[in-house]
Amino acid sequence: MDCATQLLSDRAQTWWDIVKERWATETLRWRDFRTDFENQYYSCQHRKIKEQEFLALTQGDMTVLEYERRFQDLSIFASVYLPTEQHQIERLRDGLRQELRMGLAALQFPTVRDFIVAAQSLEAVAAAGRQEGDGQVLWEQKSVKSLHHLQGDLLF
Repeated sequence: MDCATQLLSDRAQTWWDIVKERWATETLRWRDFRTDFENQYYSCQHRKIKEQEFLALTQGDMTVLEYERRFQDLSIFASVYLPTEQHQIERLRDGLRQELRMGLAALQFPTVRDFIVAAQSLEAVAAAGRQEGDGQVLWEQKSVKSLHHLQGDLLF
């Protein structure tokens, strides 16, 4: 908590001073701090809009990295939909472009980070295939080789 509150300034620092006094007799957990902070600085309408943005989020023309960042930014407004890391992975996968989603559908990932690394690898293979101009056949051949390599890395 100290790390986060060190970054507060002006009105937010004044707000924090008041919150600290209110919680002086109890232990303030991160979840409680975050709830108080969000209630103070994000209106109900704003949170609802961001939740809807999260629910509608797809990769579109973003890179995997850009998509992941946007997903993380919006996920704070939709934590109810992400009770576990596996739910996060499923949501991320469901929002990927079809070519990447299909390539990752059969694989299991222990962490979001592992999932993102695999998605970025497939994205790079797809981009290389498009640059070489060999079309869908090359993409499929490279994807299969990449997936086997990634799956082997994840198992060991």
